Amino acid sequence: ANQILDLSKNENKKLELNKTTFNLKYELDEVLKSLSSFVENNENKLLITNSITEDVLVHSDVVKIHQLFYNIVGNANKFTKKGQISVNVSLEKAVKNTQRLLVEVKDNGAGINEEDLKHIFDSYHQGAISAEVKNLGAGLGLNLCKEIIELFKGKIKVRSKQNVETVITFDLILDTPGK
Repeated sequence: ANQILDLSKNENKKLELNKTTFNLKYELDEVLKSLSSFVENNENKLLITNSITEDVLVHSDVVKIHQLFYNIVGNANKFTKKGQISVNVSLEKAVKNTQRLLVEVKDNGAGINEEDLKHIFDSYHQGAISAEVKNLGAGLGLNLCKEIIELFKGKIKVRSKQNVETVITFDLILDTPGK
């Protein structure tokens, strides 16, 4: 339902970043901590590697960053049963007054077949494995994630091997305060 509400809002209003200054490590730790109990309810393990230091402040849209993690880790959890989901987060200096947040979410769940992988960012597309999943959603999650990531001047990539793993990587360009 939230994805549909977001989509209808997006269709009527141009999506934009609402920037505030916040501690990046703290916010990522908070969202990942809340996702950890969610993942455990599906009998999965969430492994987190966050190499961002405590002193990193950014001027960006914390709500949209949270949405990205909830959607992407939520999808990994939906298609993984009694498995493992790993989230790796790091930061690198980008151009002047910006930092580049690098994120990798990897699971050992159902995976995505080659044909479905071609349409992974299409609105309302649901793959062949979808019939086996409860509480599937509307098929809008990755499409919205891609739109949000592009707002951050980032890119998202998905690679997958059916019944082996799915790896989603994305990056976000974040302003440093004072820009």
